[in-house]
Amino acid sequence: MTHAVLGLLERVGDRLAGADPRLVLLALAFHVANHVLRSLAWRGTLAAAYPDTEVRFGRVLAAYAAGVAVNAVAPARGGDAVKVGLVRASVADSSVATVAATLSLLVALDIVVGTLLVLVLGLTGAVPLDPGRALGRVSALAPVIAAAIVAAGVAGRLLRHRLRALRDRVRQGGAVLRRPARYMVVVALPQLAAWCCRVSVVLCLLAAFGLPATVPVAALVMVVGGASSVVPLTPGGAGAQQVLLALALSQTASAAAVVSFSLAMQASVTVVNALLGLAAAMLVCRTARPLAALRGIRAST
Repeated sequence: MTHAVLGLLERVGDRLAGADPRLVLLALAFHVANHVLRSLAWRGTLAAAYPDTEVRFGRVLAAYAAGVAVNAVAPARGGDAVKVGLVRASVADSSVATVAATLSLLVALDIVVGTLLVLVLGLTGAVPLDPGRALGRVSALAPVIAAAIVAAGVAGRLLRHRLRALRDRVRQGGAVLRRPARYMVVVALPQLAAWCCRVSVVLCLLAAFGLPATVPVAALVMVVGGASSVVPLTPGGAGAQQVLLALALSQTASAAAVVSFSLAMQASVTVVNALLGLAAAMLVCRTARPLAALRGIRAST
């Protein structure tokens, strides 16, 4: 067993050393573009929610980068709170509920795109998809869902005055949806372009490690990566992602090739996220000292 593990690690090391650095750098460029495009989409939702307030793209980009950096190195999604807190501090007269609602619009479109991606992969056979089993699991949860709805109704009656104010702030965060044409231009299009950048990141890294660089394989890698971070017990789903990818791509490449690719992808993306987050923190806190910037971000959130 020990010899097998050592042999796998040796093969992983050889493949890491043999990766094409040009493709790796191109992948990282696409990753940065993904950050910029998603921040642009978020800025669109914020500008619609606060039409009389200046919403600076640079501040939104910095908040997004800082939050992604925290999510990459922390075992829970505390980075989302960092994003909301930093934007809340930079937009005058804003509220946490409204800012969080604007961010949730991006998450909603991500869920739609991700679901469509899973369905397409399932119908093509790349991902096992059993509608009967899925329906059975939903049916088993029906009593829990019903109880949650009843509890929410009771809580709503008891707290209706406070919830009314919260509802108004959340509704304000979705203001861009009341103008579908604007939503498509300033939110949906940049976000869909960001998805294309994410696929391009995976394609470049697959090619860099000599794996089949096709859109279906890249989509499968993205689905597996998302599944490994559903319950983020480790930073970025580390460990779980390598295991799931090795199983999902077992018919496509060797375990050493898949593990080396996965480790390189996760490590490079994490490093870039951390550097972007640190630069963002220094920009927001207006300091050239990294430690002072980190302390300022912690105090702001």
